[in-house]
Amino acid sequence: MNLQFGLARREDTPLVLALALTDEKVLRDEFNDFHKLVIQLGFEMLILNFKEQEVVCSQPICIEFIDASKEPFDEAAVRERMKKMIGGADSQLFAAVLAKADRIQPFSKNQATLQVRRVGIGEKALPFLPELLRQSTNAYAQTVAQQFGSLLTSKAGVALLPYAKDGLNTKMALVFSDASAVQFKIPDPTFAVDLDVKGFKKVLDKSTDAESLWIYGAFLGIHVCEPEFNLVYLDVPVKYGVSKVVPATQKSVDEFPVVSEALKGAFVSAIEQMQKDKNTNEKVLKKCAL
Repeated sequence: MNLQFGLARREDTPLVLALALTDEKVLRDEFNDFHKLVIQLGFEMLILNFKEQEVVCSQPICIEFIDASKEPFDEAAVRERMKKMIGGADSQLFAAVLAKADRIQPFSKNQATLQVRRVGIGEKALPFLPELLRQSTNAYAQTVAQQFGSLLTSKAGVALLPYAKDGLNTKMALVFSDASAVQFKIPDPTFAVDLDVKGFKKVLDKSTDAESLWIYGAFLGIHVCEPEFNLVYLDVPVKYGVSKVVPATQKSVDEFPVVSEALKGAFVSAIEQMQKDKNTNEKVLKKCAL
C-alpha cells in the first residue's frame, strides 16, 4: 500500500485519511541531582467524510517518551525529542500507525459503534497528578479516554468513535496543514463507556533501613450502556496495584508515572471484565467488532 500525503481536494473524493494530534503534554520534574522529562502525545487516526463533514472511522494512538538529565530540558531539547517520537520510519508514531492500520476502515451502515462518552476525575486522584493536570482536569480526562480507547481497540478490535471533551458538543474541530479549520460531526454511538477515575492510594508495605516498599493502587469505575434505550450492560468497580521500591537516600518520588502504570493495569482489567462478561461481550463488543 502506497500512501501519498498532501492537501485534500473535496472535488476528488469525499473520504480522506487523516492523522490528528489531539493531546500534547510536556511534564517536567526536578529532583535533587537530575531533571526528568515526560512527553505524552495523543493522536486520532481518522477517516473523514468531507461531503457530509462527518467522522466515519477513528483509531486512538498514545505514545510516551521519558528522559532524565542533570541539565534542565529547554524548549529546543523538548522539540528534538518530539521529532524523534513522530518523525521517520523508526519512530514511535510510525510503529503505532502500522499496528492500527488494519483497523482503519469506513464504518458500514449497520456497524455498531462504541465511544468513551464521559470521564470523571475524583478528588482522591488530584494529589497524585502534576500541577498542570490538577489545574485542568479536562486535559487529564482527554488522556484517560485516549489511553483506554487505545487499549480497547488493540485488545477487542472494536469500532470506536472519538472522545468529545464537551459531552454537549458532538463535533470535532480539526485544523489542517493549510490553516483551514473544519468542524466534523461525531455520530451518536450505539454503545457508550463512562469511566470514573475515583482516585489513587499508596500504602507502605514494608520498610528497612535501606529501602521502603510502597503499593500504589488505582481505583476505577466502568459503566457500559446503550444510551438510546438506557440499557446498562456492565457497571463495576475495578482496582489495580503496582509496587514501588524507594531507597532510603531518595528524598522525593515522582508518583505520577507509578499511578499511571496502576491506572493502565486497571484499564486492562476493565477490558478483560468486558470480554469475560457474556452479556457485554455478546451484545456490545461483538456487535462493534471491525
